[in-house]
Amino acid sequence: MILLENIELCPSVMSHDFHFSSGKMLNFYTDTRAFKYPGAFVAIPGAKVNVLDLINPLLDLGCELIIYQDSSENNKKADQLSEAYPAVQFIKVSDSVDFLQEITHYHATDWQSQNPAHVLFGISGSNGKTTHKEMLNFILNKVFPGEIVGTEKNNNNHLGVPLTLLNINPLTKFVILELGSNHPGEIKVLCDIAAPNAGLTTNIGATHLEFFGDEKAVFDEEAYLYHAVKDQTSSKGFYLINEDDSFLKTLASTKGSIRYGSSAKAQAKVSYLKDGAILKFDGKTYKATNSNITGKHNFLNLVTTVFIASHFFPSKKSQIMKAASEFVPTKNRSQWIDVEKAKIYLDAYNANPSSMKAALEGFKDSLAQKNLKPSDSYIVLGDMNELGENGPSYHADLGHFIKELGFTHVCFVGRFAKDYIKGYGNGAESAPTSSDFRPTYRAKILSQYAYHFVKGSRSLQLESLFDIT
Repeated sequence: MILLENIELCPSVMSHDFHFSSGKMLNFYTDTRAFKYPGAFVAIPGAKVNVLDLINPLLDLGCELIIYQDSSENNKKADQLSEAYPAVQFIKVSDSVDFLQEITHYHATDWQSQNPAHVLFGISGSNGKTTHKEMLNFILNKVFPGEIVGTEKNNNNHLGVPLTLLNINPLTKFVILELGSNHPGEIKVLCDIAAPNAGLTTNIGATHLEFFGDEKAVFDEEAYLYHAVKDQTSSKGFYLINEDDSFLKTLASTKGSIRYGSSAKAQAKVSYLKDGAILKFDGKTYKATNSNITGKHNFLNLVTTVFIASHFFPSKKSQIMKAASEFVPTKNRSQWIDVEKAKIYLDAYNANPSSMKAALEGFKDSLAQKNLKPSDSYIVLGDMNELGENGPSYHADLGHFIKELGFTHVCFVGRFAKDYIKGYGNGAESAPTSSDFRPTYRAKILSQYAYHFVKGSRSLQLESLFDIT
């Protein structure tokens, strides 16, 4: 809920003939379908539809305030609506998106200023940021139901971050904010909006190279969160530095930072169990076990979130570790599903070279725990997108990597299938699309193997192999 008096502070506001009750607060919405009374609505211009043509149902529900973008057409529509709904206030702004970001910034910083214990925790990185967000959100909501605000779905961009922060209310004590980027400068925009006072950059990998060029540029982008927290808190803000990452370990320690990982220089030392991980720091042990996830990378994610939650709420450590054991991956993300008599490891949401390798190694480990060999399973790999001009070589390298791991039953799906095969060699199957592969896979392959690994970028829609939408 937003304090309406803050609207007057926004530079984009052009009309000042509005009046608010002192201290009045409202929920803000940008989706007409989501509106609930009492609330205000920010009209973001659509590519094909003028949103002001769709708001009559909101006004009939009692919407008290409409913010709209200045234009001759919009001004005329606002005047007409104002005559029909005289109790509604219409505020003209120079840019609706700028206004949304501005009012969100005031709301987030006002919330932080109310209590020094309020934490706005940012998560950036090439891989695992959504998993960290989901795990941390699940754990803290178990311990503090109704008092945690976290990014929903993949709302991690210039619109999604404000929409998350608008959910902050007087009961909120902790915010978990996923920060996404596929172009240089986007993390800075998000940090300027949110002003995070704690955070984590998970790792640096070959992601969105079509727009960044190389991993050094990815590091400069993703690690901006570190600098934002440092500046926001005069170097005192809690920040986890991944000492196992060749880029992130170059970040200088601050008063509030903790270096974690398996390497000798890590302050918070991580080791692995058969079904989890342990982190030891400052004489204390943090344990995370879970039978619903697979692979060291996911156990690292889980124990990291246990450590984060326990750092801020040390008296709840036992409850936090119990909640971690109950976490279940969200749909299509590192998820085990049962199809007919087969068990499928499905990650049809995203893929890049480092996440592919980590997931494949984790899958191989899970087979070994069941006394199975890689050749006892079937692998379906889709394209890895946005890798730029070196995309074919990344796919060839991963094809070779799969061969080295010992996987002998493989199908590559998508436009990079020939590049996968170039690295893998003879013996692999291929298909141009998921729909092309589905008939053969369901009729002849699925029943032959008890375990399957299926992963690729979102555009492949590999979940369609299993009637999942």
